[in-house]
Amino acid sequence: MRSIHTVAIATATTLCCAATSVAVAEPGRTQVRAAHTIVVGAPVTVLPHTAGTTNVPCQGGQVPSGGGVRTSGTGVFLTATWPNGNSWGADVYNESNTAQTFTPVVICTSQRHVTRHGNMANVPPGQTGLVRAACDPGQVASGGGPDAGASGTGSDHGQSYISQSSDIGQEWVGRVTNHGPGAAILQTWVRCTSTPHTAYASGPTRLARGATGTAHVDCRAGEVPTGGGGLGNPAVEFNESYPTATGWTMRATNHGSIALDLFARVTCTAP
Repeated sequence: MRSIHTVAIATATTLCCAATSVAVAEPGRTQVRAAHTIVVGAPVTVLPHTAGTTNVPCQGGQVPSGGGVRTSGTGVFLTATWPNGNSWGADVYNESNTAQTFTPVVICTSQRHVTRHGNMANVPPGQTGLVRAACDPGQVASGGGPDAGASGTGSDHGQSYISQSSDIGQEWVGRVTNHGPGAAILQTWVRCTSTPHTAYASGPTRLARGATGTAHVDCRAGEVPTGGGGLGNPAVEFNESYPTATGWTMRATNHGSIALDLFARVTCTAP
């Protein structure tokens, strides 16, 4: 069984696809809205049939609100995308026969955030696990992600592929399916703030059996993305999930026996 990533924290189902607006105001306190900047890390090479891990930090006193992972090929699958202290971490598994690259992406802001996490869940080989992480009362989720990635690199680690990483108001939901030979540990992390945020979902992208496809959703005019992800059937597994200047983009592969849908999900705020 792998050990879970160690991160700095303050303390310690599926979701419908309509836009969800959550506004939280602290009595007697003005809501301060800060700029959000997308920072792209250095690409890392991952060898065939091997797991890899990396991260990208925020700078200049900024902190992560959310983040994601970009990859170079269809044979790379996400196993972790999570807030790692002042950085954003990314784990992948390359099941292809050629070397690939993956790149962490973080959204950084001076807006105050805290990190919360859900309980750890044991995911046996061949099984699917789901863990929710909740913000404190009066706060909302700005970003987050699940961690069932590699404790090290190698051919026998990190084969629990993400099939859901998305908000649900004050929570973040992470889901993986374990394709590895041993049990995995799943934990979901959420970044929380008292600043109002709004979440949006894309329309469905239909993926034929064995097909890879993309889904994208934009924030509304005057808003910027703070985090995001996506969801679908547990058999639709993420190849990449990352912010753009206007929203969030997903790419996933349908490992199911029938055609299935993929949805992108983005969390936005007005800077």
